[in-house]
Amino acid sequence: MDKEVFDWINAKLNLDMAAEDFGLAKLTPRDWKKIVSRCDYGRDWCRLLDLKPEFADRCPWDTLSGSDWEWLLSKKPQFADRCNWEKLDGSDWSWLLLKQPLFAKRCPWEKLGGCDWSELLSEQPQFAKHCQWDTLNGINWSNLLRKQPKFAKNCPWEILNGRNWSSLLQKQPKFARLCPWDELSGWDWSELLAEQPKFARRCPWEILDGRHWRNLLRKQPKFARRCPWDKLDGGDWCEVLCEQPQFADRCPWEKLGGWDWCVLLKKQPGFSAMRNWETLNGGDWEILLSHCPEYADRCPWELLNGRNWSALLRKHPEFADRCPWERLSGWNWRDLLKKQPMFADRCDWKKLSGEDWDDLLGYQPQFADKRPPEQTE
Repeated sequence: MDKEVFDWINAKLNLDMAAEDFGLAKLTPRDWKKIVSRCDYGRDWCRLLDLKPEFADRCPWDTLSGSDWEWLLSKKPQFADRCNWEKLDGSDWSWLLLKQPLFAKRCPWEKLGGCDWSELLSEQPQFAKHCQWDTLNGINWSNLLRKQPKFAKNCPWEILNGRNWSSLLQKQPKFARLCPWDELSGWDWSELLAEQPKFARRCPWEILDGRHWRNLLRKQPKFARRCPWDKLDGGDWCEVLCEQPQFADRCPWEKLGGWDWCVLLKKQPGFSAMRNWETLNGGDWEILLSHCPEYADRCPWELLNGRNWSALLRKHPEFADRCPWERLSGWNWRDLLKKQPMFADRCDWKKLSGEDWDDLLGYQPQFADKRPPEQTE
C-alpha cells in the first residue's frame, strides 16, 4: 500500500474532500478492510457507506445517532429499512425532509419545533398542512416569511419584535403597512435602511448611535448628510473608511487605535500617510506586519517582545534576521517551533518547561532528543 493510500486511511475517513484526491481507485480489498476496522463511530460509517454501500452488513447500526441517520439517508435513502426512526429529533427530520421529502409519511410531525418548521417550510412549503403554527416564534416567522410570504395569513403579527420586523422587511417590504415602527431599535433601523433605503422617511434618526451609523454608511453612503459624525468612535471610522474612503476628510484620525489602523491599512493602504506611527506598540506592529508585511521598513523593532516575535515569525519567517532571540521565553519557543521547526538551531532549549515540551512534542516529535532527561516523564 503506497503512502498516499496509507495517509488516507490514517485520516480516518475524512471524506469531506473530493474522493479522487485520496486515490480511492488504488485501494485494495485489504485496504478497505483496514478502513472498516477504523470506523469507531457513527459518522465514520455514514461516510464509508456513502462511498461503499456494499459494506452495509458490517455496520453496527445501533451506533448511529439521529443526526447520523439524517446525513446518511439524505444521501443513501435505500438504507431506510435499517433506520431506528425513534432516534431522529425534530431538527433531524427537518433537515432530512429538505433533501428527501419522500420520507414525509414516516415523520412524527409533533417532534418539529418552530425553528424546524421555519427551515422546512421555507424550502418545502407543501408540508404546511402538518405544521403546528403556534410553535413558531417571532424570528421563526420572520425567516419563513422572507422566503414564503404566502403564509402571512397564519402569522400572529404581535409576536414579532423590532429585530424580526427589520429582518422581514429587508426582503418583503410589502408588509410595511403592518409594522409597529416604534419597536425598531437603532440597530434594526441601520440593518433595514441598508437594504431598503426607501423607509428613511419613517426613521427616528436620533436613536442611531455610532455603530448604527457605521453599519448603515458602509452600504448606503447617501445618508451621510444626516450623520452626526461625532458619535463615531475609532472602530466605527475604521469600518466606514474601509468601504467608503471618500469620507476621510471628515475623520478625526486621533480616534483610531492601533488595531483600527491595522484593519484600515490592510484594506486601504493609501491612508498610511495619515498614520501617526509613533503611537503603535509592539502588539500593534505584530498584528500590522502579520497582515501587511510591506510596512516593515517603518517598524521600530525594539518594541516587539518575545510573544510578538513568536506570533509574527509563525506567519512571516522572513523577518528572522531582525529577531532578538533572547527575548523569547519557553512558551514563545514552543508556539513558534510548532509552526516553524526550521528555527530549532536557534532555540535555547533549557527555557522550555515540562508542559512546553509535552505540547511541542505532540506536534514536532522529532525534537524528543533535545528534551532534558530531568523533564522526561
